[in-house]
Amino acid sequence: MDNKSINQKSSIPPYIGIAAVWFGTHVGPGIASGKQVVSYYAEYGKLGMFTPLIAMAILGWAIYYALEYSRVNNISNFKTFTNKFFHPYEKLFSTFFEICFLVTCLLAPGLCIATSAQLLNQFFGLNIWIGTIIMVLLSVILVIYGVALVKAASTGLTIGILTILAIIVSLGISKGSGDIALNWNNSTFSDFGILAAIWSAISYAGFQSTGIIGNCISVSEGLTSKKDSAKTAVLGVSLNVLMLAAIVVVNYGFQPESINSLLPNFYIVQQIGIPALETVYVLFVVMASLSTIITFAFSLVVRFKNKPVFVNNIRSERSISLIIVLIMLTLDVIVSTFGIAQIINIGYRYLGYFSIFVVMFPFIVVGIKKNKKINKAI
Repeated sequence: MDNKSINQKSSIPPYIGIAAVWFGTHVGPGIASGKQVVSYYAEYGKLGMFTPLIAMAILGWAIYYALEYSRVNNISNFKTFTNKFFHPYEKLFSTFFEICFLVTCLLAPGLCIATSAQLLNQFFGLNIWIGTIIMVLLSVILVIYGVALVKAASTGLTIGILTILAIIVSLGISKGSGDIALNWNNSTFSDFGILAAIWSAISYAGFQSTGIIGNCISVSEGLTSKKDSAKTAVLGVSLNVLMLAAIVVVNYGFQPESINSLLPNFYIVQQIGIPALETVYVLFVVMASLSTIITFAFSLVVRFKNKPVFVNNIRSERSISLIIVLIMLTLDVIVSTFGIAQIINIGYRYLGYFSIFVVMFPFIVVGIKKNKKINKAI
């Protein structure tokens, strides 16, 4: 069933659905572990409670222009969109997007493997390499036999992680409320450089833009007005800022231990002291990691399975897919050995710097020009 059919039958306004896709894409193992939020926001003290608004507002600005251009031109295929949107420089920007995508295919699944292996180590006492091997084997098995299961479960996994995060935040704030107040009173906004905090937020928006803009465009069919595009951006910004700020606040009550931890949210779960919550949290993060790995694996398969190097030498399409996935997983395991902190603090950060100038800001700058032309034509 295509997007148009779905939108016609659904009673949910398209702008809510698109904002939900943005939110669901954003929420992954990096958010669930808490390290991503800590590295970009919570480490900046009081400032970190407010800089998520800067990051999401800039990203929302880019998404608004992308959606509005998509709506007016009735385009929901990302490749077709970028070719038209960035004409006559589409080849240059296609190269930039390809670089960002391939780097993300290394970093995101690598972070999934590193996070899951670390969780399995802390919760079950498994050696990191054993945890890594388990994640790789499960990924390969799911690629061969369980793709439909992963696709069917992806929405449920997202909802599950959001529910658990909401429980962690509410229980964590309740348990650490005294320390939150104490840490707030004992700190000032000048404890950290405001420019550094803002730049961190902008770089966060940069690396998020590499996947979220494309995902939003792919489900943009159904928007009927400029107001719908604006509503999508406003709702998406609001949901994501609320989530990021809530995680920052709860970490504020357990610092410096949670901030120094490789898995800040898991540390908070342990302090809450409900064993069942720990178990459910670990299972959901591992399953969500597998879902993310499989999603990237099949994105790569779609992009490369028809390349001559494979088609001319291998007859079986399943064998081609398996080889591509094994190459990806091998590289992802290598990336995972750098550890959670290095992947987020170095890999994601430099991807963010690059993406600011070749993805996010170009969407804003070109979007302003393109939409001015559209408005004049109207």
